[in-house]
Amino acid sequence: MLDEKYFADKTINCLGDSTTWGDDSTGGGGNAISWTSHLQELIPFKQVNNFGKKGSRIALSEDRQDSFVERYLDMDKSADYIVVFGGINDFVNNVPIGTIGNKDPHKFLGALDIIINGLNDHYPDAVLIFMTATKSSFAHSSKPYPNSFQKNAAGNTQANYNAAMIDICHHYSLPVIDLFNISGISPFLDNSERYMPDGTHYSPLGYKKLAHRIVGELIRYLI
Repeated sequence: MLDEKYFADKTINCLGDSTTWGDDSTGGGGNAISWTSHLQELIPFKQVNNFGKKGSRIALSEDRQDSFVERYLDMDKSADYIVVFGGINDFVNNVPIGTIGNKDPHKFLGALDIIINGLNDHYPDAVLIFMTATKSSFAHSSKPYPNSFQKNAAGNTQANYNAAMIDICHHYSLPVIDLFNISGISPFLDNSERYMPDGTHYSPLGYKKLAHRIVGELIRYLI
């Protein structure tokens, strides 16, 4: 039986976007309500590092300089585990998916390829775990973002990005937690406002529920 002291000297880096940062859809939030804080309550890590950035895409873009590709080297190099959770901003901003083997950082799969190999190189002792983005129906005040089941301007649904992340993780034999399909929280449920007030970001209660699902899946990869 695993003793909780096993994690007493362990550090985990969490690389993500606004749903890792802890956006509560009202202009507030932060790490205090994020799933990352609940993670430390449920698994007694020495340190949980939140590297969430609101609006961050996995792939490079011309209008921002905070993609996962640009940030993955800036994390704690002593981490025992690294969780990468993202992709929704690539979908709603029409990032081309690309193909496995083409390492174009402006394309979704190319950026993931760079990140996977870069993490493996610069954090050689860390266990890498990826998580797909959860479903979305973002009620943005000015931008007509597609929901998960609509095609974006690149002709893809969110399921296409989800499948692409799973494919490249399987290509490199890396674990991937498919939150797109098993998060237990959906903006398409009748009571969705309880957990996802704007259809994408979580309420404090939503982050807590999400954290429990993440821990239930994550624990198998931590030992």
